[in-house]
Amino acid sequence: MPEQRGSTPATPIPVEELAAAVGGTCVLPADQRRDEAAGSAVEVRGITHDSRAVTPGALFACVAGQHHDGHRFAIDALHAGAAALLVSQVLDVDVPQIVVADVRAVLGPASAAVWGQPWRRRPVVGVTGTAGKTTVTHAIADIASACGTTCEVMGTLDGTHTTPEAPDLCRRLSQAVDAGTELVVLEVSSHALAQGRVDGASFAAGVFTNLSHEHLDFHETMEDYFNAKARLFDGRSEIAVLNVADPWGRRLASMAAGTTAEVVEWQPSDIDRVVVSTAGFTGRWRGRSVHCGLLGRFNAANVAAAAATASALGFEDDAIAGAIAAVSPVRGRLWPVSGPDDDITVLVDYAHKPDALAAALAGARELGAAGGRLWAVFGAGGDRDQSKRALMGAAADRHADVLILTSDNPRSEDPAQIASDIAAGVVSRHDADDGLHVDLDRSSAISYAMRNAQAGDVLVVAGKGHETAQVTAGHSVPFDDAVVAAEHLRQRRRAQR
Repeated sequence: MPEQRGSTPATPIPVEELAAAVGGTCVLPADQRRDEAAGSAVEVRGITHDSRAVTPGALFACVAGQHHDGHRFAIDALHAGAAALLVSQVLDVDVPQIVVADVRAVLGPASAAVWGQPWRRRPVVGVTGTAGKTTVTHAIADIASACGTTCEVMGTLDGTHTTPEAPDLCRRLSQAVDAGTELVVLEVSSHALAQGRVDGASFAAGVFTNLSHEHLDFHETMEDYFNAKARLFDGRSEIAVLNVADPWGRRLASMAAGTTAEVVEWQPSDIDRVVVSTAGFTGRWRGRSVHCGLLGRFNAANVAAAAATASALGFEDDAIAGAIAAVSPVRGRLWPVSGPDDDITVLVDYAHKPDALAAALAGARELGAAGGRLWAVFGAGGDRDQSKRALMGAAADRHADVLILTSDNPRSEDPAQIASDIAAGVVSRHDADDGLHVDLDRSSAISYAMRNAQAGDVLVVAGKGHETAQVTAGHSVPFDDAVVAAEHLRQRRRAQR
């Protein structure tokens, strides 16, 4: 892929130049208004909307949020060394202020300006959708890396947000470019799109995986959720790589045709003749034989998305087909805990939404012995979309033989109530004799499944994936599903000796 070159980061940037870049008005304190040269000399050397993260010379963005108004923390930011403020109302302070109508609305463009427009200096691929974002981003990077392009992935596995806030995102992009990274692949969440974290961005390609029930506590309706995702394809992505097997993807294809330079359609069946095993899957992509170490049939769809994206970026199809073998498993995504010498298959997966849970269980089913049972240990997060809980119960009811409902970051909610909400969707069984158990101690629930599973069974621990803590009643305690499952598996092995 040809290298894209551009200017180095504009560090520092004069405050008046920054104000012009975001369409704001620069208001100088009285002493600087009298001395025009002094006002022009003020330079910004960073940007943040967190007063605790201010560094000397930074611009502090006074974002008015749902719970806090950043204007109230301006003095704290100045004490920490902020050189200027980004405000929606002029404050009585002795530093330059860039005044705009909506601070959050210009935070993305302001961050890009401070960090030297990193979006223009290297190609960035944005991946959005309900399920598969993490696996697809890593698969694109693995394919590109195997083809000789240096890559960096940013997303769920390396931060508190799937997509960082604009100041952190632009800083990381700029640092990646300075380090010689040739391609950045970014998970783009619906929250990030709705909150403007990637406003002012330009993507070499935007990728859509699918859309299903999730985040309706934030978006309220599926239409609102879709509209947030659609913002990635409003012209900010040069190429739109869209799953047209999904009805929402077909809508996007029609919409993007009028705003995007190129629309590339893909679908899961682009990889056909799929054969799955505990070693991964094999199949054919564009008439070429491929093999991949990712587990589960649904991962063929994720790889199809990645391959279509790599092709759209200019990589040769023959090279892509060979590079698919380099796509490696992502921690917490149908992650194997058991080994070849174990008599059961134990997998940890991040699935915490109905369709994702169904796909993970269906994929796991194919990895067990003929006649073996499929166990599902899962819960649902507290203080999140409650309407998906019964749907998750119904999905597990359809696909698994034994369900064990347990806690999964209940946060401020009652874990028993969450389990009851899930159980409302379970219609084919009612008690332990029917294969439905409730154990709100997550470790105990995993232990129960591990002790009672029979040779040839498959056990999926779903919901937390790569996470390493359990959040209950405001307290966070260490808890890693893979680590806990591995310990209980060791106990099973010892009991069998």
